[in-house]
Amino acid sequence: MAVKPRIILTRERERNRVWADLLTAAGLSVLELPLVRFEALPVPEDFDSAAFDWILFTSPQGVQAFHDAGLDPGAARLAGLSEGTAAALAAVGWQDALSLQTRDGVEFAQAFLAVIQEPGRVLLPGPRRRMSEPRATLTTAGCEVRELALYETLPVEKLPADPVAPGDIVFFCSPSTVRTFIGAWDDRPRCVAIGETTADTARAAGFATDVALSPDLDAMVKAAGLDPYLKTAKPESES
Repeated sequence: MAVKPRIILTRERERNRVWADLLTAAGLSVLELPLVRFEALPVPEDFDSAAFDWILFTSPQGVQAFHDAGLDPGAARLAGLSEGTAAALAAVGWQDALSLQTRDGVEFAQAFLAVIQEPGRVLLPGPRRRMSEPRATLTTAGCEVRELALYETLPVEKLPADPVAPGDIVFFCSPSTVRTFIGAWDDRPRCVAIGETTADTARAAGFATDVALSPDLDAMVKAAGLDPYLKTAKPESES
């Protein structure tokens, strides 16, 4: 009987736990190896939800940070990048007005622009350092865009000496997790990236990289070639 590979999960500790429970229940071996942590940032004094028509969230962490900061969306309509972000909105009692299923910031912006009637005032809550999308596409289309930095993604300070074993598959869900990994260890095991942005970072670092077709655990497992083992509950989406 073939030995099932071990999955190394690299997300923030609490989000790793959700995926680890699902994978373990499916009979897979899991190593929880959180490589990043989130540190909240102060909300600017001039912030006012009433100044925006839309608030677009590109990750569940963005939703959580907005909620934990005590912010209220007010009359602004909300939309999330994909199923996981929509679920995060629902978990705090907010409604995703569009239910878009996109893979990255470019697709998110394009799908959003395809359904709104005219450009508006858009808020993008998220990390201090972020990619140029979806801001660039929205701005080009005439939207008035403000990014709101609510947290910083930082590397975990204490890491084990040598966590990787032969046959392991690492699940990377952000470029930050890739950068922390390569800063700590020389190993370059096979990996699965949650999207093309993360995949580009992993390939550049020398990883043999497969890419999930959508930003969720089910797609990550399929990209790893382990779909037959995932027989339990529907997994949580990532972004």
